[in-house]
Amino acid sequence: MAEATRILVLGATGYIGGSALTELTKHNIDKPARYTISALVRKPQQASILADAGIKPLIFKDLDDFEAIRAAARDHDIVLAAASARHAECARACIEGLGERGRSTGKATHYMHTSGASNVGDWPLTGDRIDTSVHSDVDEDIYEFEKTHPETLSPVRNVDLRVVELGEQHGVQTYIIIPPLIFGPGTGLFTLGSGQVHQMMKLALKNNRAVMLGSGSGIWNRIHILDLSRLFYLLVGAILDHKPDLPSGKTGYYFAENGFQSWKRIAEKIGHAGKQVGAFETAQVTKIELQDAADVFFDARERKLIERAEFWAGVLNVAKKNLTLT
Repeated sequence: MAEATRILVLGATGYIGGSALTELTKHNIDKPARYTISALVRKPQQASILADAGIKPLIFKDLDDFEAIRAAARDHDIVLAAASARHAECARACIEGLGERGRSTGKATHYMHTSGASNVGDWPLTGDRIDTSVHSDVDEDIYEFEKTHPETLSPVRNVDLRVVELGEQHGVQTYIIIPPLIFGPGTGLFTLGSGQVHQMMKLALKNNRAVMLGSGSGIWNRIHILDLSRLFYLLVGAILDHKPDLPSGKTGYYFAENGFQSWKRIAEKIGHAGKQVGAFETAQVTKIELQDAADVFFDARERKLIERAEFWAGVLNVAKKNLTLT
């Protein structure tokens, strides 16, 4: 009998990783199980909760704990990394460990890296320039775009490139999942809400009215957390089924989205909802200064197509049922 595939999750206590973990657990009902799941966590209390849910907890210090992360990855076949899109050394530890695993077992190993849509965003926080580009993960070479894009502000882009290069160096199949604005209640055991919409709501409550940065004309794609979690699960399924033409490495970029809207439209929706429930006296949207919102959301512009993720995963349309923004 073949040994179950071992999956390691980073970010299991977070919004994305926790929801992806729930999706993986929910569908792991075959007898015998197709895979086992472990998760790196920092606190004994977190470990206890995961253990009660049937997840094998592994304690480490934090994302800088290089040796612990590499050792954990070395004992697994798939790493689903959803802890940070910007931590290059954490990614390196995972890929090096998976490389060692592959060499010792002779089996393929896989690294699923959660990136962010800022890797193809234009990043203008101020000024009049608007990039109207629409990117495709099927018709466009996203790896080459990241390498040659003239703007270098995005640390996400740099980590993506490092992931691909390290994967090739160590013989690890890499997959870069690129979610944009994520919304909806999480399904994990710890963090149920996060992301830009959540932060915009908090900032609106602080200011007693909906707010936006600049003109709010920047356009951002969106995806419901349930759709994103489903994509992770279905990508794992494609790996387990040994799909021969599953894109990885330089072609393994997966855009995840099912709609788009401007930041202004989001702010307007928050304003109307806030007034409706009595949180705000007015639905009017107020512009705020850059320093008041730089860590909350960006008036950047990003558009992309979900073609590859739709083809492989058939992502659900939960977002369109729960939030109408366009």
